[in-house]
Amino acid sequence: MSDKTKGFIFAIIALFSWGIHGPAGRWLSVNGVDPFFVFATRLWIGTAVFFVYLVVRRALDLTILKKHWKHITLVALVGICLNSAFYHLSLVYLHGTLVMILENLSPVFVFILSFLILKIKPTKVQIISLIISLTGLYVIMMGKGSFPELGDTYGLGIVLGVLTGLTFGIYVFFSATLMTPYKSDPLKIIQMLFSIFLISSILMTPIIFLHTGEKPNTNLEWLWLLEMGLFQSGVAYLFWNYALAYLPVNTSSVLFALAVFFTTVNEVLFLHLKVNHSLVLGGVLIMLASYLLSKEKGSAKAKRQET
Repeated sequence: MSDKTKGFIFAIIALFSWGIHGPAGRWLSVNGVDPFFVFATRLWIGTAVFFVYLVVRRALDLTILKKHWKHITLVALVGICLNSAFYHLSLVYLHGTLVMILENLSPVFVFILSFLILKIKPTKVQIISLIISLTGLYVIMMGKGSFPELGDTYGLGIVLGVLTGLTFGIYVFFSATLMTPYKSDPLKIIQMLFSIFLISSILMTPIIFLHTGEKPNTNLEWLWLLEMGLFQSGVAYLFWNYALAYLPVNTSSVLFALAVFFTTVNEVLFLHLKVNHSLVLGGVLIMLASYLLSKEKGSAKAKRQET
């Protein structure tokens, strides 16, 4: 089996797993399960997956955490904790497909942060991508009538979805500094991810014990929560990082859009999502902008760091 084939297999497994994330989270929220409890518990399960993996590989090493603990804490707090909070809250008000599409606004926020913090002037492609993304966002916002089942909280869901994209963009931007020195060593990347998830889990632990919302009540609800922790927060990251070791970054950037496709398929099959013109057109525009940004040298580098 060639390295390219291995890369595609690893990528498809990871992306299919992420495609289950939105529908599973949406299903739990519709059934009244507290989203804060879901993401706090899911973080610990994902952290446990990384821990077991590193122990089995005899590569458990906290040197990276000790060396970069301030930067790791920042990424964990904003890029993981806040991002996860906004993501799961978005699922209370929006379909998983919509949330995944809005999270694809993250490359736009990456180049905005590059301009504000690093004083890197935007290129023509970046400006065009920004316009395309905002147009896609406008189409989705104006398509409220296409989602009558979402009710009056549609606008709040859009705001939370945009904040999901913003915080994920912050994760991409700041984690690039952390992970670039280790980009040629997938095992080191996993050690970095373990450190980030460990700090995130510790920060979110009080929610598990002090929350007043509804916990899963049935075996099926607990099963889906466990599935989200094991596969979306854990295994998918492992497969994706090994895929990056075998595939060109532009190829992986294009493939990442399949996560939205798998999310939509799962929602159509299991949550009876009705695909409409606003969802298709707005989603295509935002993912097109994301793709154009991935072709830029700086954005491609950042995209590689996102997982």
